[in-house]
Amino acid sequence: MSTPVSTPQPQGRRPVPSFVSPTVTVLSFLVLMATGTATGVLSGFGVSWFAREWPLGGLAQVKAVAGVLLLLVALYALTRLAGWGSRRQSGALGFSAGFALSLMGMIGYLPGGDIIFPDAIINYVFLFGSMVALALGVVRSAAPFQWPPAPTTGENGAGRIDAPADPPRSVGD
Repeated sequence: MSTPVSTPQPQGRRPVPSFVSPTVTVLSFLVLMATGTATGVLSGFGVSWFAREWPLGGLAQVKAVAGVLLLLVALYALTRLAGWGSRRQSGALGFSAGFALSLMGMIGYLPGGDIIFPDAIINYVFLFGSMVALALGVVRSAAPFQWPPAPTTGENGAGRIDAPADPPRSVGD
């Protein structure tokens, strides 16, 4: 016969009110949304410099594609970081929503023409690639981030399946 082991309760701590967790979630969503908006505006103006150099030829185009790909990898990492930092998928979603909304505002047509994103293929690579990077970042942030990765059940870390352990025996057996 065994007795359950109880965990000691910390002394001197008051319980956290029930409204704190949802409030922190909403506030972190709003802060990350503002951060995503600022990141979207800054990266949108940054990519417009690549489009400015696009007509210069092959080497400038290769540099622009490499720069946009690096920017997309950084965007994916920032989205995952937002989800990891908030410990919820809503953090990554807030960052992504702010980023996407800022880009949607920047691609609007102005009376004098499209100033921020001129008609260059590198801008389309950035716009569509950023949406893919944001979507992947939000979806991947649903899984808990652990480092180092925990081994899956039944593996000992070296890739071998361990033999099942004998079930515990009671004293009378």
